[in-house]
Amino acid sequence: MKNEKLLIELRALLAVTIFTIVYGIGVSWFLEASIEPLYTGGIPGLAQLARNIINQHFDMNLGNFFLGAFVFLGNIPIMVIGWYGVSKRFTIYSLISVVIQATILGFIPVFDVGIDDTFVLAVMGGLLTGVGVGGALKYGTSTGGLDIIAQYFSLKNGTSVGFISMILNVFIALMGGLVFGSASVAAYTIIRIIVATIVTDKIHTAYHFLQVEIITQHPQDIYKGILEKVYRGVTLIKVEGAYSHTERTMMIVVISSYELTQIKNLVRAIDSHAFMITQPVKTIYGNFARKTIV
Repeated sequence: MKNEKLLIELRALLAVTIFTIVYGIGVSWFLEASIEPLYTGGIPGLAQLARNIINQHFDMNLGNFFLGAFVFLGNIPIMVIGWYGVSKRFTIYSLISVVIQATILGFIPVFDVGIDDTFVLAVMGGLLTGVGVGGALKYGTSTGGLDIIAQYFSLKNGTSVGFISMILNVFIALMGGLVFGSASVAAYTIIRIIVATIVTDKIHTAYHFLQVEIITQHPQDIYKGILEKVYRGVTLIKVEGAYSHTERTMMIVVISSYELTQIKNLVRAIDSHAFMITQPVKTIYGNFARKTIV
């Protein structure tokens, strides 16, 4: 059991490191490489906006170090929200991500990818930042900042994390357009946001729900495992196979889709011949716990 928990934590640490690097590359190599300002979301986006305003209106070249310092300091109050409102483990991994992110944005120079088209840079930046954010969330971590706020509200009412992030980030695009008097700045940034939002929601499914039907000859061991390890309620229905006329039990359980792997491993360990069906659940009414990420 200890080895299994250690493996889970190592996987989460590896995931948050890799996906934060992907996010940082999306910002530094694509969004920052654009001649026309392109903004990422959350705290790094606010850092870009603040830096560009100061550079343009006060003739001060703050450089990338300002981005790293802003990202780190700006995340401190948000980490408090995450610690008390999401989960301590989630916040610790988010803090690791913020440190990596601040290092990449603050000290790694902008790399010339050889692309001059602002639209292509916006799409590629959105793709990579979406992969970074969604991948981190999928493994129970985050890239910090508004991810934590989005996760907090998602836990409260089940709203899509990507949708919440989009709403919180759109004003950065609008502010960027207003500050620089350019509708194209806002337009390209909104394109980046849309791409990132779609990718985030496609990868991160922790608050999408599934109905799982399990047909087995060993229902007692399986439903006890589900009750004790996954902490989900189970409905039992007696069924009969049309070909074999053998009586079996069908179990119905509704889960958050990030729990599917746990369910599959549990069923496979008890009954390798069990038959499983999954289907998406759009709406849930009644007693269903939306769990914090542990």
